[in-house]
Amino acid sequence: MNEKNNFELVESKLAQLASPGIRPGLARLARLLREAGSPQGKFPIVHIVGTNGKGSTAAGIYSVLRASGYKAALYTSPHLVDFSERLVIDGERAAAREWLDAASELEDIVRRTDYFKDNHPTYFEFITAAAIMILARRQPDAAVFEAGMGGRLDASNILTDVALSVVVPIGMDHTDFLGDTLEKIAAEKFAVMRKGTPALFFGDERLDGQFLDAAARCGAEPHIFRGEYRITERAYSLDGTRFTLSDAAGSREYFTPLVGSFQADNAAMAVAASRLLSKRFPRVCEETIKRGIAETQWQGRMEIVRRSPLVIVDGGHNPHAMKRLSETLAGIFHEGGLSIVLAMMKDKDISGALSLLAPLGAEIYCTEVPGLERSLSAEGMRETAERAWLCVAGTYGDPLDAIRAASGKGLPVVCCGSLFLVGYVKAHLDEL
Repeated sequence: MNEKNNFELVESKLAQLASPGIRPGLARLARLLREAGSPQGKFPIVHIVGTNGKGSTAAGIYSVLRASGYKAALYTSPHLVDFSERLVIDGERAAAREWLDAASELEDIVRRTDYFKDNHPTYFEFITAAAIMILARRQPDAAVFEAGMGGRLDASNILTDVALSVVVPIGMDHTDFLGDTLEKIAAEKFAVMRKGTPALFFGDERLDGQFLDAAARCGAEPHIFRGEYRITERAYSLDGTRFTLSDAAGSREYFTPLVGSFQADNAAMAVAASRLLSKRFPRVCEETIKRGIAETQWQGRMEIVRRSPLVIVDGGHNPHAMKRLSETLAGIFHEGGLSIVLAMMKDKDISGALSLLAPLGAEIYCTEVPGLERSLSAEGMRETAERAWLCVAGTYGDPLDAIRAASGKGLPVVCCGSLFLVGYVKAHLDEL
């Protein structure tokens, strides 16, 4: 059996063990890990929470740690094409054998522990538990952990040796679980801060005071990025993003291969986070920070998957992310048009996100993610796009057909609206 089939077996085993849906809370995971020998405190972590930019920021910090000579790990979710993307250790994805061993141990724990008879952990809890067990065995110098949906009750918050908490920009997402106001959502995110540990927040005038209050209550060491740094001289193209970062000590120029105005923010957050980490990881210095940022790899955000014809994928799926995407596209393609292949999930703020695409004047090719019940149908996508006064060019049940039709116009094609759409397109590129 090859590695791909082994990972399919990992997914199947974890899915069979799990209870359906999302069930916030840490009690199930805490008991699971206790039965597994409490691996959650056996390696230091950098904890990344927030709404937009978690993955790119996490990838930047991970890259800096590796450039500084540390054995670093990166845990992210969801995966786009392959389950193995979720855990990378020192430049290589954890092997399917490691995941299978951890899954088998978890299966044994669930079967022999009465607590779990009517209280099975969720799929994400099992994945996080397995990743923690693998990391405890592999003993990285540091692991960068991207939170899933939340903060306080997110499975990643079970980890105990937190070297730094990073809170990227917060927006309205997962309101059914996190709250229906920005302040309620922020409270969930800020709750991951730890006593005596630095915490870095990108900053939002509406939330800065709340962040400082939350840090004071738990005894964290607060840093508001916006109060300590300025990003100037942004310049981005399809080759990457350049920016200047200034603080009280002076100004320095940086380059990241990630594309977009928003990637300057994410990379700058990674720089600021790395500087805070240098107190605990002294090999992190300005030289390794600059090199790590320049070597950052992250898929699914303004990612070019084909050059001729030009096809770009972007997984932004809420109004905040769509605003950043729209700004980037307008800046790069201001002299010519483009075509957009669009699919979104039913539980997202679709109307709010689509309204931000209108200024681009692009033709919209409405589609859906095949086999995914959460996906809004192509017809539903068309109806919503038309209500947002977008120019709909067609409706397609398969994203590949939509890309073929859009490519026929001779314009750049951008596939956006969902990470699931990005994953589907990347998995089927050979069929285009």
